[in-house]
Amino acid sequence: MLKKTLKFSVIGFLIGIVVGSFIAAMTGMDDPSVFIPVSDQLVAMVGGNVSMAYVMQCLFSGLYGAVCFGCVVFYDIERWPLALATGAHCAAIVLLYIPLGFFLGWLSNIAQMLIVAGIQIVVFFIIWLIMNAIYQKQVRELNEMQEHFQQRKK
Repeated sequence: MLKKTLKFSVIGFLIGIVVGSFIAAMTGMDDPSVFIPVSDQLVAMVGGNVSMAYVMQCLFSGLYGAVCFGCVVFYDIERWPLALATGAHCAAIVLLYIPLGFFLGWLSNIAQMLIVAGIQIVVFFIIWLIMNAIYQKQVRELNEMQEHFQQRKK
């Protein structure tokens, strides 16, 4: 499981950098005539050094991506029900996004934080519904196969 976690985390780190740059470009630019994929807040925090701000953004958004992808292994813990794995994955993502969003300048107020957290929770609930339906279908198919096998055995 550790190998899978590391593999997913590395992939997530790279995707996190790309997504973080996209989020910053969409939310952080005050002057649309100048393309700087870093929030003005983060640039100000590092004393106006855009390069340093971009490096920090890449590191922290990569970390966020690594956590998002790395926590997928929660679904592989067989003793955890699907609801617990989904809840733990959702909690890890939401609880990391909130401080990270404020730090990187993606969020600027509590209303935005609540909207983003709400969207993430709704998405995870939809994922849980879909996965639950898939698992129930698989259980039904396995039960039918077992019944068919037992009838042939008689």
